Amino acid sequence: MKTLYPYLLALTLFVLLLVGAQVSQAQPAAVSPESVAVRSTRLARYLARSLNLSRRQHKEVARSTRTYLAQLASLGETNERPGLVAAAEPGRLLPSPAALRAEKNYEEELARVLTPGQYNGYRWLRRQPGAAR
Repeated sequence: MKTLYPYLLALTLFVLLLVGAQVSQAQPAAVSPESVAVRSTRLARYLARSLNLSRRQHKEVARSTRTYLAQLASLGETNERPGLVAAAEPGRLLPSPAALRAEKNYEEELARVLTPGQYNGYRWLRRQPGAAR
């Protein structure tokens, strides 16, 4: 009985090692893309906090953002490069004329809703590296 215990312990540790090796080599689950509603809500909240928007402005910005992101999604937006579409050559992304028009319309709507100081703040945020779209 005394010699059985070390063998059981060694066998248990070996099984745990095998299971751990399998788990460590498992492929991570694919990240599901966020819906337009979730992305637009996050972006509108970010802009509301950053630019100190009123409730009316926040509602207008949220509506405009949802419309803009829905347009980009319908144009074949990729998660890596929002607002760009795949070109004829694999691995190459180009700005879509429709996406550029949608962005221009979005910028015009924001300029209409925001005060000049808030709009300048928005433009500054857009130029920052790593800033969210």
